[in-house]
Amino acid sequence: MSSASTLHDRGESILSTRSSRRMLLRQAVMAGAALPVVAGLLAACGGDPDAATTAPDTGGSTGDSTATTAPSTGGTPGTSSGEPKKGGVAVIPVTASPTSWDLTKSDWVTWQAVHYLYDRLIQADNEENLHPMLATAWEVSPDGLNYSLKLRDDVKFHDGTPFNSAAVKFNFERYINKPDSAFYPAFSVIDTIETPDDTTVNFTLKNVDIEMLLHLAGWGAIQISPTAYERLGDDYASEPTGTGPFKFKSYVPDSHAEYVRNDDYWGGAPLLDGVQIKIIPEMNVQLDNLQAKTVDVVYAVNPKDVEVVEQLGVIVESHLSPGIRLISLNVTQPPTSELAVRKAIARAINRDEIIEKVMYGYAVKARGGAMPGSPYDFSDVPMIEYDPEEAERILDEAGWVRGSDGIRERDGQKLHLNIITRDSEEWTLYTQIFQEQLNEIGISSTIQSFEWGTYLDNWRENKGEWNLTYMSLGGTWNAVTGIQAGWNPDAFWTINQIGKATDPEMKALSDRLQALYDEMLATVDLDKRLELGKEAQMLYQENQLAVWLWHPETINAIQPYLKDYDLEWHGRVLGLTRAWLDK
Repeated sequence: MSSASTLHDRGESILSTRSSRRMLLRQAVMAGAALPVVAGLLAACGGDPDAATTAPDTGGSTGDSTATTAPSTGGTPGTSSGEPKKGGVAVIPVTASPTSWDLTKSDWVTWQAVHYLYDRLIQADNEENLHPMLATAWEVSPDGLNYSLKLRDDVKFHDGTPFNSAAVKFNFERYINKPDSAFYPAFSVIDTIETPDDTTVNFTLKNVDIEMLLHLAGWGAIQISPTAYERLGDDYASEPTGTGPFKFKSYVPDSHAEYVRNDDYWGGAPLLDGVQIKIIPEMNVQLDNLQAKTVDVVYAVNPKDVEVVEQLGVIVESHLSPGIRLISLNVTQPPTSELAVRKAIARAINRDEIIEKVMYGYAVKARGGAMPGSPYDFSDVPMIEYDPEEAERILDEAGWVRGSDGIRERDGQKLHLNIITRDSEEWTLYTQIFQEQLNEIGISSTIQSFEWGTYLDNWRENKGEWNLTYMSLGGTWNAVTGIQAGWNPDAFWTINQIGKATDPEMKALSDRLQALYDEMLATVDLDKRLELGKEAQMLYQENQLAVWLWHPETINAIQPYLKDYDLEWHGRVLGLTRAWLDK
């Protein structure tokens, strides 16, 4: 059966696992009826791991020291219809339990759930301009090695501990002294941290890192209470403590978390009484809740559901967000350690058809990993196109020939892939489409599905001898390092395990990629960085170290009665510092 003729129907079937409920929702919308909320909505994990953020060239920007309140991040606020009023709890669903309450591990679903508790030193708006947050001003030395930050003097953690330079030093040393933490790669470049007084912190780098200011505006720059961290130790998740607009109240794993207003917030107390985070892995269940008005937002609405969601009378926000969807290939495990197999996989995937028939056009096809409009989006980097005939030729030449069952084999061994995925409708859909398209060129495969945390461990730690997985990673428009994913061999969220390769040729390629990455971070001159970035992209394409798929639009649905929210991080996260409920 041809995937070209069945892809749309297959996508409809897979995504509509509970098709009868989906049809009920559609019929109820058309009739203006209301569906009862389904019992047992809060189940196992899921999530979107757009965790690996990169950063634009910010040079030696200096913050505005006159800022006295938390500035808007430049997101898209809901429209006010009257005087803001206090009270009420915003209910935000996420698809998985947080993987780490202190961000030593990080992913998008975790950030969506926990960011209300925390502030960062600097914040970046959606145009990637930097603004003060806990740091009111900053200076960068001409040689790019010294960063001096001036801190607010009126901030306390939720437990009453003063926020000061000693707390900042503690927070960064958490990562520097923990090589397996998510932000060790970002902050291990820091050589010394000096605290000449309570409101001044000085970072001295081992070498130039032009991404450093964006790191100081990123997730890794959240400030947690040293007192709470040292008191609770491994039980920190029982009482996560930051400086943010909301304070932790309670958490039931795989069910919900509750936060309450921080009346002493330095940027002004929020109007909302609190925020409830509901853990709802299934998108169709989130949509049921949206219609019943028991949640106030649904992140990452599937394109096929947009028409139905619009008829619920909610606000639909669509943004082309920096980031990449890709097929992550494990180059350390056969058969994906073989170049011919990787090249054949890339040419077997019909991205155009998936974008048209499954994503309904809400995506842009990826070329070399960089966002369209980025200076690193090079038109002369080859676009790897769908070409099943070429894929079959490559495999034939490599000695992988079809057996009597249509599956290729060589020296008595079948060409078989171990595919891993996470337990979500979207990921299951794409994974099964890939499986079908690979089968058409004679590659068999087995799919293993895991809950979110287990999946991330298997993928990142190279467990289970996996070969292929669908992956979603974030980035920025200007992508200092040229490819918007965890492409360098030392990346925490490595996309191909190349840093673990032992084959001499692959090891040499790994060393060259790491050298390119390191040189880009240390190079101020944009033209030189572009040259290095293009080389990295070409090496990725020539060696097929990943299959770049598409840059998706982020589609969110927000209840119209939620006012003055901010859509932060390029539309991926709802900010509620100024929000209120008009109902």
